[in-house]
Amino acid sequence: MPSLRRVPKRCCTVVVAALLLSGLTLLTGVPGPATAAAPVGEANSVLGYGSAAAAVANQTGLAGPLAGIASTPDGNGYWATTASGQVFNEGDAVNFGSLAAGLRAPIVGIVATPSGDGYWLVAADGGVFTFGDARFYGSTGGMVLNQPVVGMASTGDGRGYWLVAADGGVFTFGDAVFLGSMGGTRLAAPVVGLTATPDGGGYRMVASDGGIFDFGDAGFYGSGSGTPVTAPVVGIASRPGGYWLAYGATASLSTVLGQEEVLAALGYSPLSWSPQGFRWRWAPPPTLSALWSPGQNGPIATGAIMSFEAVAGLPTNGTISAAEIGALQGAADDPSGADANPYGFSYAVASESDPESLTVWHDGVVVETTPANTGGTGTPTAQGTFPVYLRLRNQVMRGTDPDGATYADPVQFVAYFNGGDALHYMPRVSYGDPQSLGCVELPFTAASIVWPYMTLGSLVTVD
Repeated sequence: MPSLRRVPKRCCTVVVAALLLSGLTLLTGVPGPATAAAPVGEANSVLGYGSAAAAVANQTGLAGPLAGIASTPDGNGYWATTASGQVFNEGDAVNFGSLAAGLRAPIVGIVATPSGDGYWLVAADGGVFTFGDARFYGSTGGMVLNQPVVGMASTGDGRGYWLVAADGGVFTFGDAVFLGSMGGTRLAAPVVGLTATPDGGGYRMVASDGGIFDFGDAGFYGSGSGTPVTAPVVGIASRPGGYWLAYGATASLSTVLGQEEVLAALGYSPLSWSPQGFRWRWAPPPTLSALWSPGQNGPIATGAIMSFEAVAGLPTNGTISAAEIGALQGAADDPSGADANPYGFSYAVASESDPESLTVWHDGVVVETTPANTGGTGTPTAQGTFPVYLRLRNQVMRGTDPDGATYADPVQFVAYFNGGDALHYMPRVSYGDPQSLGCVELPFTAASIVWPYMTLGSLVTVD
């Protein structure tokens, strides 16, 4: 059985506008025995644990972003690789070459041969590349995987190797023997690296939050649990009596891409992020997947920023200002703290197909489907995707009808998403037809179910 050594995450009970969300899971994590506080590396750096702490001076500012690390046989040096396959050597490690351009998938790991006269590079699609005296024994390059490959480790004689996927699943090649895996276990953070003991009788995995999982005769020398989101662990390399952890980096927090990476890691996005890139947390509705373009301003990025701003007590304008970057960095430095997303991700689609309807997903699960009314003749509901920017339990809506008559309608469970357009309860004889003045009208029971999920920044698509 593996040894699970993690710092348990804090949990809390959240009340949304004085309504308890029955049956709604707000925070989840993988509990485990607490470990003593350990040093945490900086972005694009290497930090030693156990005997590795003094073997080679800890490095900061290495060319990056780093993607993996491997030690020399005597443990007095190591190689580090970037996602493009550029290899850098420290201590007594000798450089045997790097990859040229044209990769189908980014490099996620490096492992040395037992002689130290070569190394393998492994990509996220499971492709394996050999340098020096490294030999090819197979790969998962042609297989359909549940999760991408994230790391690799060699057997003691160099005649085989293990590959590990982000979910902790292990694949054996050559004379590598299966010693266990984390496959099927819910992890707080994805696995990002693998290293084997010198005799091949054990291996250990590391997750992006620095958590360590030991198998066989692999020993534990400390973990990087608590690493900031902006410096995720990307790999592990061992030496007798210790190991190094390599830390990568997110994009700059002054860029949309960097903000998306951090907010996804903090739970504000329908996607997760790790050093291997973005992945959907669950199969998204087509209208949601069509909105995603990493590094580009759009509804998903804007909604995630608004959600974070609301939780952090900042103005909810959907833009991270220069003054707010510090707050985002603070949340990234404490990924299980008060500014992580406590609500999950909600998404609503108002369909104008006959009969009109509203469907709401929360964390990928449909929580309500109901008939709905969108705008009638002369007062159409604008199509597109918009974040919720204002929520009111009760309101008297006032305005002017197309015929010039004024109105003052008491409504409930109001969530504004585009100008004066809102989801809300409105008493009607029937639902499912275009008869509103631009809003999306719902029956009472459906509105009462939907409203708690429509927290600030939640996305509404009118289609």
